[in-house]
Amino acid sequence: MPKFPIIFGIIGKKLYLTIIYTLIGIIYSILKSLIPEEESISIINILGGSAIEMLSIFIPYIFKFKSKFEKSSRKCTKSNFKDYFLLFLIVLSYEGIAELIDHLDIKDYHSSNLWSFSINRIICNFVFTIIMLKAKYYIHNFISMILCFIFLVIIDLIFGNFKNIKPSAFIDLFLELLGSLLFCYEKYLMDKKYHSYWNILFFIGLDYFIIYAIYFIVILIIDPNNNSIIRIIRKSQTKNIIINFFLDAILNEYLTMLLMLLILEYLSVNHELISKGLHLIVMSTINIIYDYNKHKNKLFFLIPAFFLIISILFYLEILEFNFCNLNKNTKRNIMLREEEEMLLRNNTNVSEIEIDKDLIVKNTEEKKDFELYDMTGNSEEKENDSEN
Repeated sequence: MPKFPIIFGIIGKKLYLTIIYTLIGIIYSILKSLIPEEESISIINILGGSAIEMLSIFIPYIFKFKSKFEKSSRKCTKSNFKDYFLLFLIVLSYEGIAELIDHLDIKDYHSSNLWSFSINRIICNFVFTIIMLKAKYYIHNFISMILCFIFLVIIDLIFGNFKNIKPSAFIDLFLELLGSLLFCYEKYLMDKKYHSYWNILFFIGLDYFIIYAIYFIVILIIDPNNNSIIRIIRKSQTKNIIINFFLDAILNEYLTMLLMLLILEYLSVNHELISKGLHLIVMSTINIIYDYNKHKNKLFFLIPAFFLIISILFYLEILEFNFCNLNKNTKRNIMLREEEEMLLRNNTNVSEIEIDKDLIVKNTEEKKDFELYDMTGNSEEKENDSEN
C-alpha cells in the first residue's frame, strides 16, 4: 500500500491557545470598528492594561498555579536584574521607534498592510531562534517558508496592494525586527533562564507603565490645560471612552499579552504565525463581505490563503511531507530515533514506548533460538558434574 504524501506530525496539547488568541484578536478588531477611534485615550488605556498586567503577579499565588519549570527565578539577584533590564531596553526601543514613526508621519502607506510583509516575521523568528534558542531548521522548513512567501505574494496581487506601497513605508521593518526580538527574548527567559511567564508579564506591565507614565507627565507639563487628552475628553462621549478603555486595556493589552506568553511557554515562537494568518484571513473576508458588490472578486484570495495556512502547518511540523525523506528531521522522527537508540543501548525488553497519543515507538523483542547440540551438550556436562 503506497504511503500517503501528507501525514500529521506532533500536535501540541496546548495548540488551542493559538485559536483563543485569534478569537480575541478578531473580537477586538470587530468591536473597535464599531466605536469611534478618536474617542479613545490610548495612553490611559495602555496605563490601565499595564496596571492589570502587574496585578496579575498575584494570580499564581491565589490559585496556586505552577510554572512549567520548578526552577522559576523569583529572587532579586544580579542575573535577574540583567535579564529584566534587557527586557526593558527592548520594550523601550520598540515603543520609542513606534512613537517616532507616528509623530514624524513619514509614510503614506504601512508596509504591514502587505500580506507578503508577514514573511519578515518568519525570517526574523528564524534568525533570532537560531541565535538565542539554538533552534535547528531543515529542508522541510525552508520549503514551507518559500511556499508561504509565494502564497502571500499571490494574495497581495489579488488585493492590488503593491500599487500603493512606497519605499518609506518599509520603516515598519524596524518594528517587525524588534517585535520578533521581544518574543524570542521572552521565550529565552522561559526556556534558558527559567523565569515564570507570570514574572515576565509583571515586568512587561511595569516597563510599559514606566514608559507611558513618563510620557503622560510630559504631556501634562507641556500643555496642562489644552493637551490631547483633555481635548478628547471634552469632545467625546463618556461611554465610548470607557468602552475603548476596557477593549484596549483588557482585551488588547492584558489578554493578548497573557495568551502570547502562554503560547511561548507551551508551544514556540513560531506558533503565533497561525494566529496572525487566521486573523488576517477572517478580517479580510469580513471587510469584503461588508462591501460585497465592490470587492466580491477579491474573495478568490481565500484559495491561496487556504494553502498559506497549510504551509504554516508544515513549517510548524503539525503536518509533514511524507515523501522524498523530507520528514526525516522533523521533531517526531528525531524523537523516534532517540527512543529507539535508547532502547538499544539499555537492552530493555519494552515492546513499545508512547511519545504522545499519535506516536508510538515499537521495539520487537528478540527471540533466542537454542540449537539442539547446545542443549545436549549442556545436559552431558551436567551429568559429568554429578558423577564427579
